[in-house]
Amino acid sequence: MGPCVTAPLAGALLYIAGTGDVALGAGALFALGVGQGIPLLIAGTLGPRVLPKAGAWMHRVKPVFGFVFLAMAIWLVGRINPGAGILTAWSVLLIAAGVFAGAFDSLSPESGAWARLGKTAGIAALIFGALMAVGAAMGGSDPLRPLAMLAQSNAAPQAQGAKSSFAEVTDSIALSAALRSVKGRPALIYVTADWCVTCKVIEREVWNDPAVQTALQDVASIAVDLSDFGPQGQEMLDQLGAVGPPTMVFLNRSGEEAATTRIVGDTTAVRVLASLKAIR
Repeated sequence: MGPCVTAPLAGALLYIAGTGDVALGAGALFALGVGQGIPLLIAGTLGPRVLPKAGAWMHRVKPVFGFVFLAMAIWLVGRINPGAGILTAWSVLLIAAGVFAGAFDSLSPESGAWARLGKTAGIAALIFGALMAVGAAMGGSDPLRPLAMLAQSNAAPQAQGAKSSFAEVTDSIALSAALRSVKGRPALIYVTADWCVTCKVIEREVWNDPAVQTALQDVASIAVDLSDFGPQGQEMLDQLGAVGPPTMVFLNRSGEEAATTRIVGDTTAVRVLASLKAIR
């Protein structure tokens, strides 16, 4: 396997390590191998009969891949330093893509379907890019919800209430002290960080869910903040047996982790409620 497989392979191994599901892990790795092998077998067997031939179309494809690479760069930087600056970068990229797609090009009655489709896509990208620019100017940071700041005045009290129920710790000593203080109560340990994009989705869609907030009222909630990651952060991860955020560890009244309740990665309110129910 080449370096291009490293990222999905590492992701699969981390997920398997977090879930401990041997059958799922074997199936995931088998699917990864088959998915890598079958296209190569087909291309090697059929050769020129199925592979595209060089031509003018390659010059039209180059800008598309250029925008894809730029989008990947913005996405990667956004995972480390999210904020209005990243939303501005998305805005500029979409506006530029709209211009390249022909948003301002004139169409004649003889223009073909592809030209009209390109202009439509360009106008759509231009409009959404403009909305992102407005959202960035308002302090927004979510490229999928650029105007979410308009509803912030109504949602802010609810979001603040959801976050304030967690006792935040930033080092292993504080984590150990927090765990000692919750003996005899069910507890939720939530590993998070400011640079964790998935954590922001969880905070918006899971912690703000009314049913989850009700279920957390009699549960000791501890937030392990890895925003400023260093040796202390690694110690906390080792202490919890976690690989990184987002991770949720559910402890019963005896201070032991309930079986099959740990959640790694993206999740839903339904799944969190099921894990909370298991530790009561």
